[in-house]
Amino acid sequence: MEGSSVTRQSGCFSCGKENLVRNEIGLNKKLLGRKIKKYHCIDCLAEYLDISTDDLLERIQEFIDADCPLFE
Repeated sequence: MEGSSVTRQSGCFSCGKENLVRNEIGLNKKLLGRKIKKYHCIDCLAEYLDISTDDLLERIQEFIDADCPLFE
């Protein structure tokens, strides 16, 4: 997720990784609901959803291509 700006949100709820990028936060909101307050990093979200990180990265690109405002 190079080139993504860092968000001011707290770190990953699961592993504690700090400085989650905007696309990680956007993906959490898109897949888990916009009102969530605790976020997972991309790796923990993949584990939580039982899918691959590559699948999530593809979804991020689809959302970017669709001009979703949660992604950059």
